[in-house]
Amino acid sequence: MSDDYDFHGTHPAPPDPEAVPVRWTPVQQRAEPARVKDYTCECLSLVFEDCRAGGQGFIRRYDRSVQPWAIAESPRVRASEAEMLWRQLINGKAR
Repeated sequence: MSDDYDFHGTHPAPPDPEAVPVRWTPVQQRAEPARVKDYTCECLSLVFEDCRAGGQGFIRRYDRSVQPWAIAESPRVRASEAEMLWRQLINGKAR
């Protein structure tokens, strides 16, 4: 493997000034485990995970710029709505 192999994952675009705000809430303990479908690059201080659990989808946000990390989740919605929110976050259309 070459030394210049790129190990970086997806980097979200910076939020547009008119980006839709997401209602982030603290993580709550739930019985069902979450499956991470996709995630953003670990080199950033703000990392997002596209999650599925109990037939619903949501985005988990890790703010690693503070100690301890601030972990929050978007509302749990239908998987198709979560996929749309994921694309909005990646494209800078949600914050």
